Amino acid sequence: MQIIIISPNNTSHRHWHISRRRLNIIAVSFLLVLSAILFFINQQFGRQLDNQSPAIILATQSITSPSEERQPERHLEDYYAKRLGQLQAESIRLTALTEKLAEIAGIDTSDFLLNRIPAQGGIDESGASLSPDLFNREVSLLSERFDQQDQQLASLQDLFITRQNITSAIPQGRPIKNGYLSSAYGYRIDPFNGKKAFHSGIDFAAKEGSKVIAVGDGLVTYSGKRNGYGQIVEIDHGNGYITRYAHNKKRLVKAGDIIKKGEPVALVGSTGRSTGPHVHFEVLRDGQKVNPYKYVKR
Repeated sequence: MQIIIISPNNTSHRHWHISRRRLNIIAVSFLLVLSAILFFINQQFGRQLDNQSPAIILATQSITSPSEERQPERHLEDYYAKRLGQLQAESIRLTALTEKLAEIAGIDTSDFLLNRIPAQGGIDESGASLSPDLFNREVSLLSERFDQQDQQLASLQDLFITRQNITSAIPQGRPIKNGYLSSAYGYRIDPFNGKKAFHSGIDFAAKEGSKVIAVGDGLVTYSGKRNGYGQIVEIDHGNGYITRYAHNKKRLVKAGDIIKKGEPVALVGSTGRSTGPHVHFEVLRDGQKVNPYKYVKR
């Protein structure tokens, strides 16, 4: 085999004569050198990959693990933690409202153990685990029940308070703590002229200077002197009820004062048309005088 190399300007040339045996040796040598070069490159590149793989793995984990894999789980935990806190707050509020209602209604709640988890039990049977969807649905239903109970208890509270206010405003009880009934309601013999006359209230004889007390919550609409009644106090209790306390020695309240049941409004005396220290007690319902005795006996 001959190899001829000609110069670019065709002025000279060289040639070599290579036998087939030498050509084979050159080809094999070239292949061996090429293989060695490729092996060396492969070894070096593989070593670099091995050295870089932990860093690549860590980088990958730092990028995907917390943000992509843990993030949905963290959001789910935060959601249920928030829901749990809301339900706990609702439970505390309902318990407090129940205790307040029980106090208003006079119910003993010690048997219900409101501050403890209700006792439960039953036969141990295998069951299915709650799926996330079912668990979420149960939590939502529980929250709705809490809302309904809250509204119902609030309505009951308003009802109890309204009834309590109405009850405390209705005349009830005696206008004095110590004393006795000395004259009833209705027709009687007048102590001054001896004639049959109508007595529009009831009289309670008592020690002079002792306290005259209101028989219900109300507003003082009159406090002064009136013909026949002497020193008198008049209280409007609302709902059509008015009470009068007459023949007092001294008045302790004035018009416009707000009075609670049991508070003193005057001192027992014998002013006006009276034969001795006592309280003339009247009850008016819708402007009409009624027998006070049924309110005294309540």
